[in-house]
Amino acid sequence: MKNYSIYFLFILIFFLQFSSFNASAQEGYRIIIKVEGNTDSSLLMTCYYGNKIKLVDTAVMIAKETFVFEGNKMLPGGIYMAVTPAKSKLFEFLIGEDQNFKMQTDTSDYALHMKVKNSDENQVFYDYLKFNEGIYQQNKALNAQIKELEKDSDQALNLKNQQDSLNALSIQYKMGVINRYPDLFVSTLFSAMRDVEVPDSVLNNVDSTLAFKYYKSHYWDYFKMNDSCLLRTPMISTKLNQYFDRAVFFHPDSVISAIDMVVALARPSREMVSYLAWHFMSEYQNPKYMGFDKVFVHLADKYFSNEPIENSTPSVLKMIKERADKLRPILIGEPAPNMILIDTTGQLKSLYSIQKEYVLVIFWDYDCGICKGEIQDLKPIYKQMGNELEIFSVSVNSDLEKWKKALAEREMPWVNVNGTRSATPDFHDLYDIHGTPVIYLLDKDKKIVAKRISAEQVPELIENLKNLKQ
Repeated sequence: MKNYSIYFLFILIFFLQFSSFNASAQEGYRIIIKVEGNTDSSLLMTCYYGNKIKLVDTAVMIAKETFVFEGNKMLPGGIYMAVTPAKSKLFEFLIGEDQNFKMQTDTSDYALHMKVKNSDENQVFYDYLKFNEGIYQQNKALNAQIKELEKDSDQALNLKNQQDSLNALSIQYKMGVINRYPDLFVSTLFSAMRDVEVPDSVLNNVDSTLAFKYYKSHYWDYFKMNDSCLLRTPMISTKLNQYFDRAVFFHPDSVISAIDMVVALARPSREMVSYLAWHFMSEYQNPKYMGFDKVFVHLADKYFSNEPIENSTPSVLKMIKERADKLRPILIGEPAPNMILIDTTGQLKSLYSIQKEYVLVIFWDYDCGICKGEIQDLKPIYKQMGNELEIFSVSVNSDLEKWKKALAEREMPWVNVNGTRSATPDFHDLYDIHGTPVIYLLDKDKKIVAKRISAEQVPELIENLKNLKQ
């Protein structure tokens, strides 16, 4: 009598092993590329990553003009490129779920002569490229005809209408792909290319701000921010730059709010969240405009200190935190750190003891030529605005005699103190001073209203502050 339980167990183990073998065979990637007419001995595979290009793999030649890229781990989705060793791009292709396929073309026209096997992603993609090339050539011919005609002639207008129809056909084609192949990355890609379409009812509304509000609120409708495959396209950085240039009010608080919204759209993709955190960090770690260091501090506090951000190390995180800690007390709107320093008589003088509508703090060096020019520019301003403005002039030099001699030579009629003789912490740390001159402008409550400005900016800044109070 057969032992059916043992027999069944053997069959089950065999089935599981076979299934496991098949599953492992599906893992990884194998991409065969044949380029007739290509004389290179190797081929590179690269991919987009934001606004950069990353090297992914080097192909092995398996036959004349034929190369294979393969690895035991699947590639993340996105747009990849076949590139020569001389770094010349031959053509693009898509990586989706199916990563075992073949592409064949020739050097006379990579796109038009492309043949694809076992990749729906690339078949659909290249069908579109070939269709769109036809649209492009027709548009090009129409443009040539239009140039020969008078600008607003009936013939020219008719040809322009034909161009509009061709462009509509291209959009219609992409929409057809999106509807027919919703599970393919190519559809995600085409969807991400769509522009915001503001309805006529909004465009024609008497409230002219409605169109902008609609554009802003629907900007990300077709872009799947939580799909990290879109990182490996040239679109993500362009899309971000356009949004912050066109739709976000140029103010630190508005930028912070927009960043938080965009990052929220990216969740739960850790890769996309990490990319965005680093993208914005690179934008605002050394901001071009006053006050935007607040964005850097926000990024450090909300993201880098609170969640795992890819490609960050303990030492990098420490530097970010330390930098944020230095900047946080001296952001625009924060109370300026007090300094109690000795004056020319050897007495301690507190910044907070000054009772004027505005206080200008300048850090200067008597050997600095630019400092000398700024001090000269401040003199007429001080003379004109002395009733409401006091200047707290902080020398960074430790030689007291040379400091006093420089004061006498330059006739500086305001409060002069020496930063190296202090009853409070080091001014370098308090005010983030790494060079001179540096000017801060404070209001009567000693809150920072402007910083790292030039002397010539002071009158206009004070005038603007007065207007805001009215």
